[in-house]
Amino acid sequence: MAKTSIALAALLSLLFAAPAPAQQPPASPPAQPQGQAPAPAAPPVPVPAAPPPPEIAQAAKDLDDAAATLDGVEKRLDQHYLSDGTLVSMRDQIAPISAKLAAIIDKTTPKLDDVKARLDQLGPAPDAKAAAPESQTVSDERAALQQSAAGVDELIKRAKLLAVKTDQLKASIASRRRALFTTSLFRPSASLADPSLWRDVLPEAPKNVARVGGVLSEWASYVNARLDGWRLVAFWLSLPAAFVACAFLLRASRRILARRQRENPSELRKVVGAWWIALVIAAPPIALSLLMFFALDAGGFLTYRAKEAFFALAAAIARVAIAAGLARGLFAPSRANWRLPRLNDAVASRLVGVIVSVAAIVAVTRLLEALNEVIDASLAFSVATRGVGALIGAAALATGLWRIGADASDEDCFGPPIARRFNWFVILRGAALSASLVVILAVLFGYPTFGSFVLDKGLWCAAVASLYFLLNALVDEGMSAGFKPDSRFAGSFVARVGVRRSSFALLGVIVSGVVRVILLIVAVIAVLAPLGLQSADVPFDLRSAFFGFTVADITISPASILGGAAIFALALALAHMFTRWLDSKLLPQTQLDAGLRNSIVTSVNYLGFIVSAALALGYLGLSFERLAIVAGALSVGIGFGLQSIVNNFVSGLILLWERAVRVGDWIIVGGDQGFVRRINVRSTELETVDRTQVIIPNSSLISGVVKNLVRNDRSGRVTIPITVHGSADPSAVRETLFAIARADERVLRIPAPQIFFTGMGGSALNFELAAFIGDVETMARVRSDLHFEIFRQFKEKKFFDGPAAGPQQIEIVGAPSVLARRADAGGVDAGAGG
Repeated sequence: MAKTSIALAALLSLLFAAPAPAQQPPASPPAQPQGQAPAPAAPPVPVPAAPPPPEIAQAAKDLDDAAATLDGVEKRLDQHYLSDGTLVSMRDQIAPISAKLAAIIDKTTPKLDDVKARLDQLGPAPDAKAAAPESQTVSDERAALQQSAAGVDELIKRAKLLAVKTDQLKASIASRRRALFTTSLFRPSASLADPSLWRDVLPEAPKNVARVGGVLSEWASYVNARLDGWRLVAFWLSLPAAFVACAFLLRASRRILARRQRENPSELRKVVGAWWIALVIAAPPIALSLLMFFALDAGGFLTYRAKEAFFALAAAIARVAIAAGLARGLFAPSRANWRLPRLNDAVASRLVGVIVSVAAIVAVTRLLEALNEVIDASLAFSVATRGVGALIGAAALATGLWRIGADASDEDCFGPPIARRFNWFVILRGAALSASLVVILAVLFGYPTFGSFVLDKGLWCAAVASLYFLLNALVDEGMSAGFKPDSRFAGSFVARVGVRRSSFALLGVIVSGVVRVILLIVAVIAVLAPLGLQSADVPFDLRSAFFGFTVADITISPASILGGAAIFALALALAHMFTRWLDSKLLPQTQLDAGLRNSIVTSVNYLGFIVSAALALGYLGLSFERLAIVAGALSVGIGFGLQSIVNNFVSGLILLWERAVRVGDWIIVGGDQGFVRRINVRSTELETVDRTQVIIPNSSLISGVVKNLVRNDRSGRVTIPITVHGSADPSAVRETLFAIARADERVLRIPAPQIFFTGMGGSALNFELAAFIGDVETMARVRSDLHFEIFRQFKEKKFFDGPAAGPQQIEIVGAPSVLARRADAGGVDAGAGG
């Protein structure tokens, strides 16, 4: 490495040479005698190389140090047996190198750009055959700039090479830690059901108890040797006095600071009360135990083994105190009106009891494990301690939740079942029961480490989820109360900043959304942090526990499939949460119409699905380049089998962004007409006047003829044809129709109603009334009311009736000749009779 540094310093000294000062042209050589050869030219004097700039020299030194550190870490990684602590120290050793290399690259890249820009201004060197050669000054300047550019470029390349090596070493360390974590987690040991384990553990138990007593006796002797007289008496009296003071403080604080009885407290008061009770219960014991521990440690009253035991005791007290505070603050077992979750009193009381009991069992188990390490107990005894603690905790959890399920049932309610909201309690209860079953089976089958890990981390996840719930509720209710347009804070903010009051609620929604996203990220980090690995590596910790197969550089295993599905579900859930917040909180505060809001929400839904799928496929190793190959292979099938689906999908995107048809529009498509209620991926939902849902493919709206009655505005035109008797006066008919149209308030004055004389015959006259209305939704009602009024007035004015008919003369063709023949025939008959 020393030789490398010397060589690099020599190279930089040559590369960053300063340009030589301009030389005066040499005097003309004396004229050579005719016939003699000219004297040879003197060789050019080399320009001495200038030292590199200080920042470049420092960057080269930093690169040498980084390379030495990385080489040392790489050599240590070749060792087979490295503990997790060693791997963590190695990771911490190379962690600052990435930032240092990035800073070097960021600082030197602009310098390289500047040098290249100056070289571009000078241009390339002229050809040797050029008529006018350039001056030596320009040539020296170009050479110096080229050397400087080459040196800086080499420095940047070396920094990038070391950055890649750093990332590779980080990945290698993370892989080793994952393998070590999985190995330790799934290392089999003796089962609690194995009699041989208890044959070894039971005889050792009295000895270990005696060893713990010896640790305490050693600590007491150490304290007695350091103190004397009244100081010794005060010291030993202060320990029980501290616990008595803690108990008294807890009782007093619960009485003084308890939630007062209110019939209907607001949601904000409920959340603040839950936080207050949680802090009142959890803070005093935690503060007192930590204060005692640090006071004893700072005063030098703890031996090495006693220090470990006291720290484990303080951690156990903190576990129980936090669990009790969160449980009582969240579920309020004695104040149903202050309870945030919708649970009855019996369920809330039993939940608090189960949570505190399991937390106490886990805390005692961790304390016993710490004592086992202090007294150096055998492996069998440590396994038995961990297994028994995990088994008792899981059994208590399962028993308590099973009894809670009977109290939470709704079989005894009267009347028909009522539709409920999404029941998170049932899902969480099922997950907790499943986890307890996993713990019991793991302990019985010889995996106590895994069972203890599941129980401990499950309790931690429950605590984080409770804190996230309380913080989320506090932010939501606090923002709603603080960002009201009529609040005092709103008035002060509007007066100082100058925003409108109508925009203040929108600002509150945006701030609330940002804070909730930050809280979610912090909660995820808090869940992943105690696993002992980097947060980016935790989802893949158990991957080596499953087997998989590799296809085209892609490893497919049950763990990867489940991980991809989990990532897709989580990302999609976050996307739905964001779109729900966008649709219900942010967009209603804007001035956008319903159609544009629906387009934005639907597009965000599509984008969220695509991003979720991309994250899941990226986790599986399926990049977009590989997906493009698969899509090309499936293009023929898509072209034939999925052509209509793709057509409708693309048509839906066109409808959303072209907005020829919007949500809320009244359209006519073929024989169907109604209001557009929703534009989906494949089809559009149309609601007719009789409340019938009509599903129309999106391609029909793009390629077909669509009549949009409210595209530009909501006004419409009513046309009523009328037929009256031919004897009616057309002018009177027109005036009557004008009066009827103007008398209706729903008919617009501008444009004015129009009367058209469309036809006439001997017995009928045809008219047409055209009137404009402000809202097409009232078109049928307006037409009906105009028909009623027209019929009434036309009936009164007898426009449908003609003049009274006079006497009519009926002439029978051929009747005289018939009568004459009958008269002649009668005369003959009469004469004959005489």
